[in-house]
Amino acid sequence: MLPSFELPGAVLGFIGMHLALRTETQGIEAAVADGDLATAERRARLLGRVVLHHHAAEDELLFPMLVERQPGFTVTTTELERQHTELDALIRLVPSELDRIGELREALEVHLRTEEQRALPVWLATFTPEEHVAFERSLQRHTSLRDVGLLVSWLIDASPQAALDVAAVKIPAPFRLLHQVWWRRRYERNWGTMRLAV
Repeated sequence: MLPSFELPGAVLGFIGMHLALRTETQGIEAAVADGDLATAERRARLLGRVVLHHHAAEDELLFPMLVERQPGFTVTTTELERQHTELDALIRLVPSELDRIGELREALEVHLRTEEQRALPVWLATFTPEEHVAFERSLQRHTSLRDVGLLVSWLIDASPQAALDVAAVKIPAPFRLLHQVWWRRRYERNWGTMRLAV
């Protein structure tokens, strides 16, 4: 069990997303190694959809707010956006070139560490509690309900077991209910489950 839920909700979501992205790429790599190419291809397509949403939220919402608060962050933003472009191109290739999943996992790890080391500290240091709440609301408005369903279901599916305790507290109760009664079945029908894939 994770010891504290004191971080703002959007920050915990950012960290949870990074944990789940790592788990997902490892799961795809394991499926390829086991010869389960259908699962690997399906989960690689899912990874592409998730990363597209994640990068859009960062590029369109988070990074501009960080630059506004700390203008010197522009240098980091340029580097992170370049990494986004390279990752997006690689992610588009992986479903049809599954032998490149190791390359994607390594590139993704470099990118996630860069965000965690450069963007996360600026985010935590420059947002007031009220700004964290406002950002979380703008993030929710930025994502359609259909896409929220995909992202919530994927996050619950792909998160490491210990992180699910945080998800149980931080995912809004209406979204958890929608996941149980509707989103989960549609998600598993379309994408399977990570728990079964690894």
